[in-house]
Amino acid sequence: MNNPASVADTWWSNGIIYQIYPLTFADGNGDGVGDLQGIIDRLDYLNDGNPDSDTSLHVDALWLSPINASPMVDNGYDVSDYYTICPTFGTCEDFDRLLQAAHDRGVRIIMDLVVNHTSDEHSWFKESATGRDNPKADWYLWQEPAEGGEVPNNWQSYFGGTGWTYCKSRGQFYFHTFNENQPDLNWQNPEVRQAIYDVIRYWLDRGVDGFRLDASSAYSKDPDFRDNPLKYGASDPNRYDNYHHLYNKNLPENHRIIQQMRSILDEYQGDGQSPADGHRLLIGETFIDNRLFDSVTFHGVNDDELHLPLNFEFPLSPWYPGHLQRDIEKQERLTPGWGWPCYFLDNHDLPRHLSRWIKCSLCVDPLAIGKAAAALLLTVRGTPILYYGQELGMVDHEEIPPERIRDRAVVVNEGDAPPPRDGARTPMQWDNSPQAGFSFGKDVEPWLPVNPNYSSLNVEKALADPNSILNFYQQLIRIRQQSSALRRGSWRSLVNYPHEHLVYLRETSAETVLVAINFSYEKPFEVDYPLNRDDWRVLLSTDYESGKVIDLADTLKPFEVSILQKDQPYSMP
Repeated sequence: MNNPASVADTWWSNGIIYQIYPLTFADGNGDGVGDLQGIIDRLDYLNDGNPDSDTSLHVDALWLSPINASPMVDNGYDVSDYYTICPTFGTCEDFDRLLQAAHDRGVRIIMDLVVNHTSDEHSWFKESATGRDNPKADWYLWQEPAEGGEVPNNWQSYFGGTGWTYCKSRGQFYFHTFNENQPDLNWQNPEVRQAIYDVIRYWLDRGVDGFRLDASSAYSKDPDFRDNPLKYGASDPNRYDNYHHLYNKNLPENHRIIQQMRSILDEYQGDGQSPADGHRLLIGETFIDNRLFDSVTFHGVNDDELHLPLNFEFPLSPWYPGHLQRDIEKQERLTPGWGWPCYFLDNHDLPRHLSRWIKCSLCVDPLAIGKAAAALLLTVRGTPILYYGQELGMVDHEEIPPERIRDRAVVVNEGDAPPPRDGARTPMQWDNSPQAGFSFGKDVEPWLPVNPNYSSLNVEKALADPNSILNFYQQLIRIRQQSSALRRGSWRSLVNYPHEHLVYLRETSAETVLVAINFSYEKPFEVDYPLNRDDWRVLLSTDYESGKVIDLADTLKPFEVSILQKDQPYSMP
């Protein structure tokens, strides 16, 4: 069991991070595409700076998916200039205004940093591709064709097909982990490293509060470009998942790269009392197919790498208490004592959790599953990350016409490409006006079609409904911010063999919080609590009045979610 006291009392270990997909969050200029002005206009919804407000979520930081200059083949994850803002979103001055407006509310801004690769339209790649004798000739991963003009090795693209594309001007192939317009940088080259470290310093000097590193476990590649071994029993050599990726990700040198990035952020650390005071955060995507064991190594052996490694085992778990508890317990056991867990349900690469879990659950009630999932995310030990719209209960738009698909990076590839991710990236649903209040432009189509359910599922309607998922999130966030046990306490399960329910404690030396979630929609579920049952105060419940003092019942009601508290440490009866 990790000791929470060993983790620094930082804003990010106590706070809540909210991911914004800028293209579809809010359109401030009426052109049908989300932008920085739209985010500024909606800041009060995210955090208005008034802790007593009942119309605000009160999140602590905003993670912005990429806003740097880009040709938008992969919707910003193909950067053509790290020092400018893509005109789609606005200008550097607009970004400064967003940064100031957020900081005025006590909200941090985290930028997505995409440095495993650049766009093929980046000036670095254009120069590198002109020939083999130029200052940036070795800035990317170039290799000679194999015998007969074949690709240099069997490395596959995560987006499908080979990871190698031929360049006529050099007579060589370049490697791309993702789409062919996203050539991978050569992190073995010290000039490349210094160029990226200069980019990091530039944005830190500008005032950003941290970075989320895209594909952060894939920076370093085998300098000998050896073939990846095919998995035992695999027959199709063209499938990415059929390989053990020993030579194109998770190499030991990758940790040294992230250590160097972390050392730069550490230079900017302050006392952390306000956004201007420092405590810069480093989050890293440790790749969607990595195991939790691979991810936690990115904390570093001396707390010198990522503050928050992102792992996908928890969000991709089935909607079943045994699987979810297993993933939480693995996180508890594997996270080092100086580290801190991080949990999320959704992001821009995944189908939304309600769409996933309703399909694999006997229950089709999004309200019940949405509240149970919210309670789980915001009461486990770790930093929660919310993806825009999940607090409403947004689901995937599953009927986007082919001509409206924007995720071209995956659909242009052949082979084992993942499906387009547009269904989880549709416009934020603000109200029941045309375009769901996402844009005021009358004669333009929004960047992606609005989900047809927007008239019944939107912020305006949810705020007025005391029973909505949004109101449940607001109450959860409020009690979390007021409870040291929920923010900093240890975690322990009271159920050894979870079948239809999860019951666990969050505890400090002065407070105990009990969380009980019944996954069954058919019947009450009997619970044998190994603790004193008397005099628990209701913090939040789907079945009991908040503030009421109750004794623990013998059963959980169908889909009951109850969060109860005592001002004393855990004790056996």
